[in-house]
Amino acid sequence: MDMKRAQRIRRTAVAFAAILVGLAVMTTGCIGGKVAAQGAKVAVRAVARGVPTAAPFFEEALRLGTDALVGETLALGGGTRKGDQPGLYGGSRRSRSCDKNKLVRFLKDPAHRRKAVQWATAQGMGVDEIEGFVKKLTPVVLRNDTLVRNHDYKKGKAVGFDALLEAGIAVLVDAYGKPAVQCSCGNPLGTFEHDVDSADVTFQDKGKKWRAYDPEKVVKIEPVAEERPVTAYELVDIEDEDAGLERRAGTDGAQDKPLRDDPGAEKVPGTENAEARVPAVTDRPVQEATQILEDRGFRVQTNDGLSGGAAPGTVLDQDPAAEEQVPHGATVTLTVAPGPDPARTESPSPTSSPTDLTDKDATVMTALADETVRESPSSTSPGISSVAAGDRYPATCYGHGETTTAHGSTSALWVRLGLKSGGLGWVTATALQEDPAARGLGQC
Repeated sequence: MDMKRAQRIRRTAVAFAAILVGLAVMTTGCIGGKVAAQGAKVAVRAVARGVPTAAPFFEEALRLGTDALVGETLALGGGTRKGDQPGLYGGSRRSRSCDKNKLVRFLKDPAHRRKAVQWATAQGMGVDEIEGFVKKLTPVVLRNDTLVRNHDYKKGKAVGFDALLEAGIAVLVDAYGKPAVQCSCGNPLGTFEHDVDSADVTFQDKGKKWRAYDPEKVVKIEPVAEERPVTAYELVDIEDEDAGLERRAGTDGAQDKPLRDDPGAEKVPGTENAEARVPAVTDRPVQEATQILEDRGFRVQTNDGLSGGAAPGTVLDQDPAAEEQVPHGATVTLTVAPGPDPARTESPSPTSSPTDLTDKDATVMTALADETVRESPSSTSPGISSVAAGDRYPATCYGHGETTTAHGSTSALWVRLGLKSGGLGWVTATALQEDPAARGLGQC
């Protein structure tokens, strides 16, 4: 071996060794960097309840959704929570927090095509998938300050940022319990991809620190497994923190059912025999009093009492008395003025005799669009007639049936009509100009 060849071999060996050392340093640096990244802070922007977003997808003046005041006491402890956990979210049967139909119409409008593309991209889907996706979302209210991946709309692009949404902000959650849309502004939401403890929350501009902010109660929500989507959410009634609601996934709250137990009460060893405060229901119609008590998980029984001049069906007394603390699920006995309860009027079945239906005592409503009149309040029920746009029809009552969407409105109310043939039929309330949903459930 000559001298020059030996020198080339030595230089190659040294270079190869240097590469190995470099790789070792780089590998150590990657491992060390990963540890540092896990312990590093992540910039998070605070988003306050009821404060307009600076760069929204949807102008808040168009009233897509409304946030709610949930009180200063956040019921759940902080940390990572599964999207189907009972009591994680709140809701109300009396008000709607988010208008899904309005969101879909906005994003389908050709004038907003660019926004729709960016909105869909942020959600990881195509524009043609938006309507089906939104239809399956469920409106709820956050009960904890919640970490999410939020998106502004700036210069024609969806700009992502990590955010902390204040409790009380209304959101739409997807089939796996993950917040997907901020209702007030339509901004698409994703999962916060870091540990809860890594959040470095900044309160700036109008997002000054809210009074109830507590870092120990900040949550991050993880979706449930794809093979086990959520079928129903157990919500805390934001208008009555001791009561709960069951909301089927994809519905807007019109079909909520009361829960016997408070879903927001976290189980603590030794508190299985927790008590509840009895609400005051005297001087109310017995039907209304019963609903209030059952909504809070109480059982109800009634006894007849002496009227003493009270209207028939009025609650004269209650046992236990108002404000008493009793075990959850206890029975409350109501003493009721004798006679029929004037507020309790049964809705006749769709096949009832038409003899009680007259134009004189009926509410006359105007048809909004052609619609099939059916034997019962369901879109699968056989059609027996039809209403025509612009015509007026006598309607005596309406009640809960299948939830339907038509003409930009979603409703579970169906109107019972008197037909020219002398029979009776049902038509969805969304087909009529005077939608009864705007006035609350009526009586026949």
